[in-house]
Amino acid sequence: MARRASETPASKSTHKERVRFIFEPDRASPNGVTYSWLIHKAYDGKEKAATATRAFWLPFAYRDKGDASEAELRELAQQSIWRMEEQIQHLREAFGIENTSRPSTDTSTPAIAPELSSSEVASTWSSNFAAKSETGLLDEFGQVL
Repeated sequence: MARRASETPASKSTHKERVRFIFEPDRASPNGVTYSWLIHKAYDGKEKAATATRAFWLPFAYRDKGDASEAELRELAQQSIWRMEEQIQHLREAFGIENTSRPSTDTSTPAIAPELSSSEVASTWSSNFAAKSETGLLDEFGQVL
């Protein structure tokens, strides 16, 4: 739901239309565990959630919006791939997993995800994700295209 601008002419000139997003999963569900951890235990958890969402879906959103060139969409898609590959490497390093191919086509998620200490994740996250994006398209909402 978008916020409404105040009715004064002065505020209309400086008002930015915003998107309001409310998500209330059951705390014991995988989504609830994830978001609870991000909000309460992870450093800058809301931004981490937003960055992950942008990495997965931003190129599709701009494609459907219809005002980006093919070159811009390809660049956004490449930025998304790089961001997801960085996260894949972060997961491998954090959990001691070697680079192996996927054993099956099962796309289900585990019923219970292990908890991590916020200090482990925060230190690894900041060291692995510090300014790796060449143009930063996925880093800031306001600077995309």
